[in-house]
Amino acid sequence: MNEKQIAKILIDELSKFQFVIHRYDAVTTNSIYLKLDFGVCCGIRIADHSGKKKYHYRFNIVKGYNGDKVIYSKNLISYFYTFEQISQLIEDVIREKTMKIQKYGLNNYKKYMEREKEDNELFQRFKQIN
Repeated sequence: MNEKQIAKILIDELSKFQFVIHRYDAVTTNSIYLKLDFGVCCGIRIADHSGKKKYHYRFNIVKGYNGDKVIYSKNLISYFYTFEQISQLIEDVIREKTMKIQKYGLNNYKKYMEREKEDNELFQRFKQIN
């Protein structure tokens, strides 16, 4: 499987759970980035190589990944999966959204989405999928 096939599976499956999904395909690499619910439910990086240290994605699915499955850095947490662990990634993303809705309440979660939608220039580069 390649990055585009992984992205299609993730988009198809997460769309079933009413995620608002934005996609950005890197210009110089095969990496694909998905932002979920305008970033309120974090993002997914799909790649065939290690990422840059200065960028942080909560969920990372990397071809042939062999390393720590969870990394804590500067009060941020990142999870790593191989291409064969798509179903686990999907479960974890759904759990992330569920926990945030339980913590903030559905109305506040939606308000955070609206705020990010209006304030974030990032979504001018990303293309909304659904």
